[in-house]
Amino acid sequence: MPPPNADRAVLMAAREVLLRDPRATMAAVAEEAGMGVAGLYRRYANKQALLRAVAADNYRRYIAFAEAALSDTDDPWHAFTGFLRQVLDDGLPRLTLALRGEVTFDQGLRDLDKLAVHTTNRLLRGARGSGILRPDVTRTDITVLLEQIGRIDVGDDVRSAALRRRYLALVCDGLRADAASRRLPGPPPHEAELLVGWSGEISSVS
Repeated sequence: MPPPNADRAVLMAAREVLLRDPRATMAAVAEEAGMGVAGLYRRYANKQALLRAVAADNYRRYIAFAEAALSDTDDPWHAFTGFLRQVLDDGLPRLTLALRGEVTFDQGLRDLDKLAVHTTNRLLRGARGSGILRPDVTRTDITVLLEQIGRIDVGDDVRSAALRRRYLALVCDGLRADAASRRLPGPPPHEAELLVGWSGEISSVS
């Protein structure tokens, strides 16, 4: 269930602040949200509670994009690549990277993580089954690719977004089944390799 409108405004403000500085204070978030610090603490008992709410919102947005792609059966490749583009344009990998090492996962976040993994795997199975995605690409491959592209930042938001789309287009060409002239060298990342810096015994982070 999405947060109420008032909390949505706070979470959007927190996203912006945390993308600039993952160690930002509650006061910085309150200022961005145009509210007093006391008002922010009435909604979130401490910074960890706020970070968990931001992380949960990040997961829900990701899952919504994946489910929308799953419902688009007319053009599987357009649906799959559109999903990747939406995830990048929305800044989800950048925020995931910002939260790494800052937020401790509770059961609610672990449940959302499992749902994100399940939904992504469904999307990948559909893309492989339709014959558009090379068969040796895994979910962990996609996670790493999104995080790598999401790191692109040249100090200008518009230019950075354009560059992310440019490199996503290049990557997507390599993901197509008809580009798979040979198998990829080496195995995909292990789950444990993606979890360095996270706490709370999660299974993965999308």
